Amino acid sequence: MILPIVLQHLCPPYISFFGLGAVSAAVMSSADSSILSASSMFARNIYKLAFRQSASDGEIVWVMRITIFVFGALATAMALLTGSVYGLWYLSSDLVYVIIFPQLLSVLFVKGTNTYGSMAAYIFGLLLRIGGGEPYLKLPPFIYYPGWVTVEKVHHLTGDVEFFVQQRFPFKSVSMVASFLANVVFSYLTKYLFESGMLSHKYDFLDAVVSKHSKEIMDKATLVSNHDNIILSEMAPVRQTLGAALAGTFTNTEVLSDDDVSSPESFHSEN
Repeated sequence: MILPIVLQHLCPPYISFFGLGAVSAAVMSSADSSILSASSMFARNIYKLAFRQSASDGEIVWVMRITIFVFGALATAMALLTGSVYGLWYLSSDLVYVIIFPQLLSVLFVKGTNTYGSMAAYIFGLLLRIGGGEPYLKLPPFIYYPGWVTVEKVHHLTGDVEFFVQQRFPFKSVSMVASFLANVVFSYLTKYLFESGMLSHKYDFLDAVVSKHSKEIMDKATLVSNHDNIILSEMAPVRQTLGAALAGTFTNTEVLSDDDVSSPESFHSEN
């Protein structure tokens, strides 16, 4: 607030007008860039990849427009409820530690984690972290961890007395560990259920374990129940043919038609 106060009280009116306008434009530029990037990431990385793989570009644009209003309303509510920007910075660092850090560990060092485990880890970490309360956003806790106490806080200007719950238990680190374990456990659990045939591949709506779009889906339950090894002689013979698309890629098509040596018929006759 120092710069706006100086521009308003220590500068001529026209300097104050343009100075405050420049500050407002800079703040608005950063705010709309953040909201636009958040809505774009949600539409592309979450809505399209996780829920609607066949979504058209027009549908993605409408999802971005709707989420811009939603994220703008959430950002406005957070700006009105919080008392300090340092509180928001502190809360964002907590969310990165509790939610993003376990995801990074799973991607880099744990083989076999999938989308289901990632979603479960996100939900577990967020609930355990927000459940402990957040004084900066005036969110009361709904999970009371061991060692919690009620603290009295007196406002230094108004003298108002506020009571809030202080969590002495290291619930943030516990939330991070629980998020990491949830990612690993749910990833391997869903992988086992789908690959063993206990759950049909049609329920894999996120395409995280079994690809539903493949034309060569095999029955997992049959493969697991049948302990015999598949040998090469049991497979159907594959005849090598020359496709029309491949022939059309050649510029000199006379070579394919006139040269008997390069044709598939001459190749089979020689054999």
